[in-house]
Amino acid sequence: MSRREGGFAMRICDPSWAIAVALMFFSGFAQAQQPTRNFSDLVAQAEKGDPATDYTALRLAYAQSDGYDPYSTAVRKLYGDIWPAFQAKDCAKVASVSDEMLKIDYTLVAVHFMRADCFKQTGDIPRSEREVAIAKGLAQSLLHSGDGKGVDTAYVVVTMAEERFLLTAIGLTEEQQSLLNHNGRMYDLIQGKNQNPGGPVSACFDVSLLFAGLAHKLGHTDAPVK
Repeated sequence: MSRREGGFAMRICDPSWAIAVALMFFSGFAQAQQPTRNFSDLVAQAEKGDPATDYTALRLAYAQSDGYDPYSTAVRKLYGDIWPAFQAKDCAKVASVSDEMLKIDYTLVAVHFMRADCFKQTGDIPRSEREVAIAKGLAQSLLHSGDGKGVDTAYVVVTMAEERFLLTAIGLTEEQQSLLNHNGRMYDLIQGKNQNPGGPVSACFDVSLLFAGLAHKLGHTDAPVK
C-alpha cells in the first residue's frame, strides 16, 4: 500500500511483515558490491564539496551504518514538517528540519535539493552549490544503477525513499506492487501509469539491500551486509 506525505510518496510497510521477509530471505541473498569505505567518512567528504566523492559507495555504506533507516520510518513525520515549510519559503525551518533528517538519512535526494534552494534564497551560494552537487551525485548514482526494465537491470536502491524518488523521476505513478525473489535477490516490481507519453509503465527495483540491511540491523546475522 502507499500514501503521500509532504508531497512525496512513501510506502508504509508493516514492520512485522518487513522483519518476517528479511528473516526468510537474508541468508540466501546473492553477493552484491560491498562498501569498502566508512559511511561517516564519505559523508564528510561530500560535505566538504569534494568532487571526487563516490556517491554509490556512500549509498551502499549507508545500508551498513548504525542509523540505517531502510523504510524511512524515522523520517516519516519530518517529511510532513519540511514540505509545508519549503512551500512557505520558511528557510529557517527547512534548514532545521533538514539537518535532523540528514542526520538520520543523508541519502535523501529531495531534501538536499530543498536545502540548495533555500540556501540560494538566503544568499549562501557556496552552500547552495554544494547541496546541488550532493543531490545530483546521489540522483545520478541511482539513475545509473540500472534501467528498471527487469530483474537483470533493476535499479539498485538502498532505501524506500530512493525507490519513491526514482518513480517520481521517471514519471511513474504506482498502481500495483509485487515482491519478487529471483536467484536469491529480492525485487520490487511497480506497475502503474506514466505521466510522460511513451514513458515506462513498470519499473523493477533491486531491494535486496533493504532486507539484508534490516536483518543485519536486527542482529539476526553477524556477517556483514553485502
